[in-house]
Amino acid sequence: MIKNNFENDTQILNLFPVEDKKVELTYSGDRISSDGGLLLVREVANQLGIFDSISGCIPDGRDQRYVHHTIKEMIAQRVYQIAAGYEDCNDSNDMREDLILKTCVGRLPQSGGELASQPTMSRLENTVGKKELYQIGKALVDSFIGSYSQAPKVIVLDCDDTNNNTYGQQELNFYNHFYGEHCYMPLHIYEGLSGKLVTTILKPGRRDKQNNIAKFLQKLIAHLRKQWPGTMIIVRGDSHFTSKDFMSWSEKQNNIGFITGLSGNKKLNELAATTIKSVKNEFQRYGKPIKRYHSFMYQAGSWETPQKVIVKVEVTEMGFNVRYVVTNLVNFKAKALYEKGYCARCSMELRIKEHKLYLRS
Repeated sequence: MIKNNFENDTQILNLFPVEDKKVELTYSGDRISSDGGLLLVREVANQLGIFDSISGCIPDGRDQRYVHHTIKEMIAQRVYQIAAGYEDCNDSNDMREDLILKTCVGRLPQSGGELASQPTMSRLENTVGKKELYQIGKALVDSFIGSYSQAPKVIVLDCDDTNNNTYGQQELNFYNHFYGEHCYMPLHIYEGLSGKLVTTILKPGRRDKQNNIAKFLQKLIAHLRKQWPGTMIIVRGDSHFTSKDFMSWSEKQNNIGFITGLSGNKKLNELAATTIKSVKNEFQRYGKPIKRYHSFMYQAGSWETPQKVIVKVEVTEMGFNVRYVVTNLVNFKAKALYEKGYCARCSMELRIKEHKLYLRS
């Protein structure tokens, strides 16, 4: 339990016990730790059962007579170390006797055995292959599905990747010109209405090709469909998630929508020319910021069918800006689709920042 005695106000929060012993957080003691917040992370992890799910994806071929650290314990240790800022496997050697870390993993802080060392942790990481990673990804999606008591009417799959800078000769790290660093580009997917994490995929430091994006989204949606056959699923992302393969596939599905950014080109600018000219003239006449929306049907050379494109034209003292999005949600007005549909994906940037900042992901 957590006791807060400031101003004679006592608050009690029941925590998961360790080997049937209560856990109590206080502000005094002969051995203290600055990582007490990990105990709250432990509460969330235990409620989700996420370590059980992930450890079940990794086969344990070791001789159990000589096993001192279970797969679940090692996964928990690695996750808690990363969340506390001890990202390197080498940190395991220094942290294996840490009281808070031992408590989080499920061992008594003083009398419990030491946690895994760096060589043991490295062997765990090297036993995980593509098959196991795929199963872990599914486990994260199943955790997301299990967070709903009943099938939602609508979910929004917000997709974006972010840089994870690398150092040294790490496998599959590439130089990314946009970030100016060697990095990985993990794909994050959140549910746009609730902010819940759906899954994350570690990828090389380059953006995926459009056909790879389509294949991944099809597998993800097919897995969600098994549990939620009637749910409307909308995919939302920036322009590099605009995939002709996914467009073609979604045309043949029920309750599948998408709204993604679209890179501008000469043809699009021609189709939006009237709106662009009108906005420029109005700004020159009144000198006030102007923003206008317009929609039209457009078919790129590689697309099987025409799609609805929305153009936003904006002029301010800072300059002139034209943006395009493409969608199959044709029953909504252009302004609402852009501002309430597409622009709402900006909240995902905050979730990625929280993921990277507070959990050291």
